[in-house]
Amino acid sequence: MIIIGIDENGYGPILGPLIITATAFKVKKREDLWHILNISKNPDDYPEKLIVTDSKKLFSRSSFRRCQMGELAVSAFFYLLFKTLPKNPDRFLSKVLLNFSLFPQLCEKSKSKYRPCWEEISLPLWLKQKKGIAEEAGKLKERLKKERIEFLGLKALFLCPFQFNKLTNDESKSYINYLQFEKLISYFLRKKEKEFLIFADRIGGQRRYLPFLKEGSLKNWRCQTLEESIEVSSYKLNLKEKIAVIFFLQNGEEKEFPVALSSLFGKYIREISIERINRFFQRYGDQRLKSVSGYRDPLTKDFIKRTISLRKRLKINKECFLRNV
Repeated sequence: MIIIGIDENGYGPILGPLIITATAFKVKKREDLWHILNISKNPDDYPEKLIVTDSKKLFSRSSFRRCQMGELAVSAFFYLLFKTLPKNPDRFLSKVLLNFSLFPQLCEKSKSKYRPCWEEISLPLWLKQKKGIAEEAGKLKERLKKERIEFLGLKALFLCPFQFNKLTNDESKSYINYLQFEKLISYFLRKKEKEFLIFADRIGGQRRYLPFLKEGSLKNWRCQTLEESIEVSSYKLNLKEKIAVIFFLQNGEEKEFPVALSSLFGKYIREISIERINRFFQRYGDQRLKSVSGYRDPLTKDFIKRTISLRKRLKINKECFLRNV
């Protein structure tokens, strides 16, 4: 059986990318991976335990320590997969993004002379040393081997504002978001395994997904609605010998480990992207510009106003900077 967890980060902001991430594990049966891997949801257990929980609890601009917790967890699982640590965001993204090769084309189409999203920065952002990362990855490897669980990896999709704006001109934001979920599901459904459990965090307040399932890339699968309630919407899909059950969960990061892990990776990718944008405008404009989150808060709105003249001077396409919805 393959268990897949999917989450999105950056659904609501006005600056920066929308990230959709999936992580997958091969297991004998559905189990509590937090318990099996000796990983905690509670930040108070750090540094005795690795912390994997809702990314909003870790990547907080008000807590450097919690950002370290999140970066350590992401880095440990990255090291477990690739046996190396990236020195910069591009090396990191080239390993985990399904659509990394698309960006040179998008940047060319946007006709922006300068590209804030790709400002040069170094990794890690918060961890002071890398020594503990390899150690944590080693512990994870031992536990997975002992329990005969295989970490199949992770993949993410990165929708920059330029691409996001183009896509949402024709379709709703929720449907565009769902289509990225489908792309990641389809990627892992190519595995030879016949049974799949897929857990995804709910898209906004969406409760009914059957119309989406019948229109997208999974439309050839025979689909049966199992439940559509306040807490969960679930569907059973069959194609030839393969069976996939998809659960769209309210607060999925708190309920299923792979969703929480996807949440951390996605938030980390988004934090890297926002950090690049902040440093770009602080370098070319005013170093006194305060770093922002990209969400629709007063500080971000002030940042947008203060960079208007600089963006005009640098010929940065507005579609690359601001989201339409």
